[in-house]
Amino acid sequence: MKTAPQLKQFAGFWTLTGQPLGGPEWSVEEKVRRAKEAGFDAMGGGANPDTAAAAYRAGLEYVCYVDANDETFAERLKAAAATKPARVNVQLWDHDTPPKVAAKTWAKLQPVAQKLKLEIDLEVHRDTCTETPEKTWEIARLYKQATGKKCRMCFDFSHFAVVKHISPPYANRLLENPDLIQLARQMHFRPFNGHHCQVPATDGHGNTTPEIKHYLEFIDALLACWLKGAKGGEVLYVCPEFGPLGGYGISTFPNVWDDAIWLRAETEKLWQKNVASWKR
Repeated sequence: MKTAPQLKQFAGFWTLTGQPLGGPEWSVEEKVRRAKEAGFDAMGGGANPDTAAAAYRAGLEYVCYVDANDETFAERLKAAAATKPARVNVQLWDHDTPPKVAAKTWAKLQPVAQKLKLEIDLEVHRDTCTETPEKTWEIARLYKQATGKKCRMCFDFSHFAVVKHISPPYANRLLENPDLIQLARQMHFRPFNGHHCQVPATDGHGNTTPEIKHYLEFIDALLACWLKGAKGGEVLYVCPEFGPLGGYGISTFPNVWDDAIWLRAETEKLWQKNVASWKR
């Protein structure tokens, strides 16, 4: 009998920036403790060995984030390796980088990552080479053409949703390349709609927002899509992600850390629902 795929959810240190609201910010150790207490399996953060070590001391895994281009990728991957991460999330190049340049760079990263024993994922993100679906799919096509391999990505569909100004149901537009989605081993789950790359999950008073209903329907469809490609034993790392105040977070939003905890629980429910019907 094949081993069922696994879901591991990680908390972003980015979401925990400025927590708790209205008081002295928690230490790294306290943030890790709070995340573990909330049920997270790992932490996500930059290429800082001390930060990663705090996660390991608590029995959690670590997902490392870096940015890179042709001049910096060797240095960035070496820094990521020092954190001994489960996976590395790479934001590659810039918004005006041609897909052919990005694909060549991504191919260059592979032997370096392999030598460092890193599992790397190309993140879909605005202001990088993957800022639109068209550019992302072209990079994947050119990479496969050059290497014979598919491009493993970290999907954050909030960026595509805003760029394409889509309306629910989101799955109709966002799940158009299931083979690449099924290849992914890391995703960022930030609630969005076609106008905003982050919307609140709750109103801060125990009630869910109308917007979150459509988002959860999308996550349900996304997990079902991913599991259709699972052969058994795969591990999917996902981050229930909310940006803090001063960026993605707006002053009228509820506490983003509380929303992240809520979304972790809802994501787990959707995973259990879908993995139960996964065929062994």
